[in-house]
Amino acid sequence: MTTALAAQLASIRAQSTNSHDLKAQKKAHSQSLLFEPRTAATQSFDVLYQICLEGFEDLCRLDFRFTQFANSIFSEQSKREDRTQMTAAQNHQLDNVLEDFLMLVSCRLLLKPALKAVEWLVRRFRTSRLGYQYPTLVSFWASIATEAIASTLDRASFSKLETQKQNHEDIILFILPVINEILSHEEMLELKVGCYMILTVLASKADLDDGVLTAMMEAVTTYWNKISHAGLICLSVLAEQRDNAQLPPKVFDALIAIKNLDDDLTTLKQQYKVDKLALGVILGIMKNLNKAKDPGKLRLIKILIETGTLSEKSTVSALQCIFSTMRDLKLDLNSPFDLKGALADLVLRLAESQSIGKLLRTHTSVDDIDLLGTRLQRIIGSDVETQDQMIEDVIMENDSPHDTANDFEDLIGRIPSQTAYEISFLSHSESYIFDSLAQVFSSASASESNLNRFSELAVLRKSLSMSEPLFFSFHVRFWCSDRPAHARASAIQMVSKYIEKENMTADAQMLLPYLVYALADPSLKVRRAAGELTTTLSTACREVLDTSKKSTMPILGKESIYGQGRETKDLSWLSQGDSYSFVVNVLSPSLQEFLLDEGHVSQFLSDTLNGSKHQTGPNTLGKDLKKSFRLSIFSFLCSHVVNMPLYKVKSRLLHVLNQVRKVGSASRTKLLMPVLSQLSHKSADDYRRICQNEGLDPSQFLESVMDIVSADDRDGIQSLKKIIESSNRPPFTSLKSAALHRLQGLWSSLKPDTQHSLANALLEEVIGKMTANSPADQEIGAVDTLQSLPLSTTVLQSFIETLPSLPSSSQDKLPASKRRRTSQGQSTDISPISEDLSLAIKRYAFVLELVADAKAERHPDLLKGLFQVLSHLEKSQINSKSMIDYLLVLTLDNMLAIAEKAQAVTSVSIKPSTIRSDVLVDCIRTTVSPQVRNSALLLVANLARITPESILHNVMPIFTFVGNNVLRQGDDFSVYVVKQTMESVIPQLVQSLHKQKNGPFAGVCELLLSFAAAFNHVPAPQRLQLFTSLVDRVGPKEYLFALSAILIDKYPADRKVLQFAADVASAYDVNIRLSAVTSLLDLVLDAQGQHPSSTVSSLISSKDHDSNSTGANLLQLPIVVLNDQALISRVQKKLAREGVDAMSIKEIFTSMLEKTFLLSKRFKDNERLTVVCLRVLDALLALLPMSNLVDTLQGLLECTEDHIRRRVLQSFQRRLDKVATKEPNQQRACLSFLSRLQSTIQDTSDVSLRHIAIGSVDKITEKFGKKDVSIVIESAKVISQDASLKATENGIRVVSLLCLATMVEVTGESSISFIPNAFSKALDNLTLSIQEDTEDTGLHDSVYTLLNAILLYIPWALSEGDSDRILKTSYESANAEMGEECNARRIEALQLMPKQMEAKAFFTALHRTWLNAMTEGPLAVSEYVSILRLGIDRHPKSIIVKQSENLGDLLMRMLDLRRIQLSPPTEDSYSIDEIEEVESAVNDVAVAMIYKLNDATFRPLFSRILEWSTHTESSDKSAKLHRQTSWYRFLYKFFNTLKSIVTSYSSFILDESVEILGSTSSENTDSTNLWRQVIVTLRKTFEHDQDEFYQSPNHFTPVHKALLAQFPKAAHIPLQPELIPAIAELAVVTDSAAHHQEMNRAILQHMRSDSAAVRLAAVQCERALTERLGEEWLALLPEMLPFISEALEDDEEDVEREVQRWVVGIEGILGESLTPMLQ
Repeated sequence: MTTALAAQLASIRAQSTNSHDLKAQKKAHSQSLLFEPRTAATQSFDVLYQICLEGFEDLCRLDFRFTQFANSIFSEQSKREDRTQMTAAQNHQLDNVLEDFLMLVSCRLLLKPALKAVEWLVRRFRTSRLGYQYPTLVSFWASIATEAIASTLDRASFSKLETQKQNHEDIILFILPVINEILSHEEMLELKVGCYMILTVLASKADLDDGVLTAMMEAVTTYWNKISHAGLICLSVLAEQRDNAQLPPKVFDALIAIKNLDDDLTTLKQQYKVDKLALGVILGIMKNLNKAKDPGKLRLIKILIETGTLSEKSTVSALQCIFSTMRDLKLDLNSPFDLKGALADLVLRLAESQSIGKLLRTHTSVDDIDLLGTRLQRIIGSDVETQDQMIEDVIMENDSPHDTANDFEDLIGRIPSQTAYEISFLSHSESYIFDSLAQVFSSASASESNLNRFSELAVLRKSLSMSEPLFFSFHVRFWCSDRPAHARASAIQMVSKYIEKENMTADAQMLLPYLVYALADPSLKVRRAAGELTTTLSTACREVLDTSKKSTMPILGKESIYGQGRETKDLSWLSQGDSYSFVVNVLSPSLQEFLLDEGHVSQFLSDTLNGSKHQTGPNTLGKDLKKSFRLSIFSFLCSHVVNMPLYKVKSRLLHVLNQVRKVGSASRTKLLMPVLSQLSHKSADDYRRICQNEGLDPSQFLESVMDIVSADDRDGIQSLKKIIESSNRPPFTSLKSAALHRLQGLWSSLKPDTQHSLANALLEEVIGKMTANSPADQEIGAVDTLQSLPLSTTVLQSFIETLPSLPSSSQDKLPASKRRRTSQGQSTDISPISEDLSLAIKRYAFVLELVADAKAERHPDLLKGLFQVLSHLEKSQINSKSMIDYLLVLTLDNMLAIAEKAQAVTSVSIKPSTIRSDVLVDCIRTTVSPQVRNSALLLVANLARITPESILHNVMPIFTFVGNNVLRQGDDFSVYVVKQTMESVIPQLVQSLHKQKNGPFAGVCELLLSFAAAFNHVPAPQRLQLFTSLVDRVGPKEYLFALSAILIDKYPADRKVLQFAADVASAYDVNIRLSAVTSLLDLVLDAQGQHPSSTVSSLISSKDHDSNSTGANLLQLPIVVLNDQALISRVQKKLAREGVDAMSIKEIFTSMLEKTFLLSKRFKDNERLTVVCLRVLDALLALLPMSNLVDTLQGLLECTEDHIRRRVLQSFQRRLDKVATKEPNQQRACLSFLSRLQSTIQDTSDVSLRHIAIGSVDKITEKFGKKDVSIVIESAKVISQDASLKATENGIRVVSLLCLATMVEVTGESSISFIPNAFSKALDNLTLSIQEDTEDTGLHDSVYTLLNAILLYIPWALSEGDSDRILKTSYESANAEMGEECNARRIEALQLMPKQMEAKAFFTALHRTWLNAMTEGPLAVSEYVSILRLGIDRHPKSIIVKQSENLGDLLMRMLDLRRIQLSPPTEDSYSIDEIEEVESAVNDVAVAMIYKLNDATFRPLFSRILEWSTHTESSDKSAKLHRQTSWYRFLYKFFNTLKSIVTSYSSFILDESVEILGSTSSENTDSTNLWRQVIVTLRKTFEHDQDEFYQSPNHFTPVHKALLAQFPKAAHIPLQPELIPAIAELAVVTDSAAHHQEMNRAILQHMRSDSAAVRLAAVQCERALTERLGEEWLALLPEMLPFISEALEDDEEDVEREVQRWVVGIEGILGESLTPMLQ
């Protein structure tokens, strides 16, 4: 019970789709092509659908065949489809749709849209889990994986050798298990091929040892179930990389089991290197030869060596292996197969080849030659034997070694004495004794005596040779085999000797076919032997003819040569005379030629049989043979070919006979047709076995058999037809292929009716194989044949006429427009079409492809039929729209080829009656395929050039449809097609419209409108070319403006359209463009009128028409067109030349200007349109050169409308930015315009106009002012007036100040005439700009701009009062906090003062304004200090020395900042941080000043400042503390910066410092701060003492006492940060044992203080001194030990812990423990 339940559960689990396993569902959902699993798992189907739908839509735009899936697997409903909930039938139907899609998309997988679309199939329909395998998909991914692995290996190869090897091993360990798993699957052939590619890359690029390569080879061969060339190629690459040529046993077993391995390897060796693999096969055969004992394997070795599959080196290795095996073999009399003899025969046969024989001569050892005896010596001794050498060989054969004789004796002893069944060895029944006899004969062929003994064997019945064919038939069959040439030659010689010795009592004509075969043998030995036999027969025949002319001898073998069946009875025999005559008169005279050339006998006999009229070579007989004699020989040879069992002989004789068409009434085909019939009844295995046994080339023999059929033999043609037809399926496909190949050769010689019949048979054969279950390769032969045949027009026409009708729907009866509307709304049915309909579609496709292959342009008569086909296809209603579209494209392409040929070649004409324009128009309008539509349009274009009358009446609907649909496809080719159609049709259409009563304008506008509707759908790269071509065809002069107006009206909000219209206009001449602009202005005026003309209705849509909005949109185009720089340049150049063109442009310009003013007046109440009109005016003025523009502006400024005056001046300003300053005419024109601007500034009350006028003056001054300074000064005086600098509008003040700054820069010193008056007003403006209620950054910056100019060019013009006012106002500006930009502008100006002003004036001004700066705040002080520093850095030492007194006073005032701000502090006082920041800056300035002073100058100054620091006017004690704190902050900077240079200055402050340290109150913060500052300052003096200043007791004693006396303050002030480091630094700098002892004792005394804080500080100090001085300080250790012992027992834990740290430090320095010392 439990077992059954478990089995049921396992079955359910196996079939389960994990519908309730959320984890499994999430894992399945995360399988993705595009996203990482973590990302894919979080995506919903709605989000994923949108991503994938984009890719699908892109695919549809690339190929419309994809649209059939829009309503199925890519519909909205597909998001909700779940395969697990579908029935089996629904899943099967879905699988069919998925397969169709994947097959269609497989060739586009490199495109991103294709990957997106396939992603939907993987995620929604689980195609990755349901066993879908598509060859193209798999091949694609396999190639991607292969390239990735190759790139990885390449990157790994750039590492070091060891790293490279490790990288390769890591890659292999990762890849090989995956490959092994894939190869184990049986039905994944494409994946296996991909694995072969990867293995090939691994073997080629990675450094692998033989073990890994062996594992790879075994993996390839272990799992293959269907051998492919890809697998063999992979094995060959792997074998080439191995060091050992011997194949692994498993690999060899798999290879040797392949049928036709020799064919595969010889085929592959043409493109790939299979050398080592083939050598491995040979070595494996030799290794296993004793076990297998299969002669077929030796044949494989022979083929591999003879065909050159092996290289020379590998061939030598193979031969050496064969010789080695022969040496190791022993003769086995009990074995039916003599291995040693077989190997000997193999070597001898190979030796007959010239290349192999050469290798044997070069590389064969003496022992190897002795192994084969004289036979090998004879073969490899010389390429061409002489008669003497042959005699010597015979003598050598008589002296053969004893071991050869022993072998012969062993073999001949096994031959029976008689046989009961053998009648003839040429019988069709199998001989059980022939192989044994042949083996004995081969062994005997090296010895004359052995040959004689062999011929006397009873079983051969030599004595009965003239009465039965057994003796002769053995030798015949032997020399016709593929045994060694010398043995075959011996067989011929044995027959020759017998005839020579014995009397001819019978007619031996049975030998003649085989004698001809021998005379055509490739081996010279065989041909010589055959020549001897011919001579012997000729002699015997002459003797017989001479002795018994009237007697008739029996024919040898007449009753039994081929057995006792029909094969012998059906033979045609020669008469005795003809038989002898054939030998004597035909063969004998040409023996020498036969011996020299193996192919001569074939040509000779064919010429002889054809007679002198048909022979191709010289007549060697000298006379023509009788027809009856030739007929007898021809019939005799043909009958033997038909009935003989030896196919190798058949093949060679057919080569002769196939060159004879007929002899008399006997045709070759009729006589030899049984050969074809016999072959057609054999199975593939039988035929393969025959070819293998006889060494025949299968394809070559089939070709010879098929050559039997001639073009004029109806029965032969019928036989070919039967083989080709499906109802008479041949036993093997190669027979059918040979028949098709023969048919191709005969085709041109066949009669038209025969061609027609055969073509229909081939067509039916192809169609018959086109079933759903038939493999694709079954009909490929017939397909290739039909495609290669030069089919006539009649045949093609019959194919077209026999095409079946396709089903059509009721919609055929509807109008075309309605059909198109309804067809586009239909859903796509995913159900498959019927088999009959599928076959009909395939028939259509194949026939149309045949027409295309036959070059339809060569068959213009097919046009009518193709139009009929087009009509059928267009009306058909089939679900497979993609296939119908394909057929339509084929049809149209064929028709297009005919039309193009008719257009190019006048001799080809097309009747107008054959053209059905209604079908073409209907096709264009109803199809949804862009390919179909484009082909149809191209056809229309070509037909319009040939017979326009047939197309023109239907052309307008086409162009309407083109605009609405074709151009929406958005692809380049569609645009190309439309362009070709336009070029052909539109000129003729416009010409016809001119004939209409109302003119062409309305019709042309309708045409333009249809193209404009598709603007957005035309590809951007092709858009301009298409529309330009359209305008060219309709006429740019008349219709350029019309197209522009239509585009702007249709897309009013699209800026791209506006620019595009301008781009179209830019393709034409200046006059055309300006005329188009004029027409647009007229159109706007017309549209604004009360009764617009018909032009407006033709160009502007009436729906939602708003004249103002339309006017505003249309006026945008003139702006863009006129602003084109290329147009401006051309207009200005033409106007400069003053010619006819200039007059024309001036007239157009005047017209445009008048229309613009008219529009401006008409739109004066509409602000938007007024602005647009003014922009048009700007664009018009931009066309004029500066000289013309100034003349025009003079008149325009007289206009009473201020907005126009403002606009023209603004346009003038913009032009000034582009004017070249070096052009004299432009300079003069602009400077002359200054006087007119002055008048405008003085006269106008319009603030904006005055502002623009002043700005214009500024630009003119900047560009050209230096050319005429006087006129600039006049303008400056006007601008310096109160009307400008004290205007109520700050904007006027700003622009005026900026203009004055420019004028100062231009006029330089000449500006003194207006600056005094202007500068005071400027400073008033600065004061105004920083006031809280009137703050204005623009005005502020403009004043400083003017100040910059003054300081740069005329700084001497500033008075003392001006300087003070500038500084004071600047301090106020800094305090106003007006922003970073204002600060930057102010600082820029202030930094010019120390650079441009004299030093004394500058420093004095700073001295006077210090209090103002300090009052305005830290930012003002900071800027003050910065410019002071700049002044000190700017001036040399000499000047600074002169100003030292002044600067010293200034320094003391700045150092007093702390006292002033904090004694006492107020709400407005600076913060401590602000004070310290200012003091740091002041100290930096002081040091910079000190650098430029000498000691004589600075020392008195230092003393003065020192004295100043200790005295204050205030009685407040804190005032003195603050001043001293600032002073000591300066000293810290002083000593730290100048270091040892100023150590001597320490003497000035030593006493004061000791006093301060002694008087410091720990309860006063200011006093404590000063105490800290003094200590750090002293530390700096200690640190930089290099002159032993503190070594002196006078200096050391007061300082060290003062410092060590500070320890009692430890309870209130932390001593660690400042005091202890200072004491340590003092100990370091003194470097005296006495001083150290004195300091140590004082510190040790503090260790016994009652205050724990003091004791802790003392210990910390000792520890710091120990760390700094090391052993030098520990010299005082004996004095320290008692104190240390006491301290280790201190009551305070912190003190005890610190002492322990000190002890550890001491022990670290001494390297020993203090414990014994302390005890």
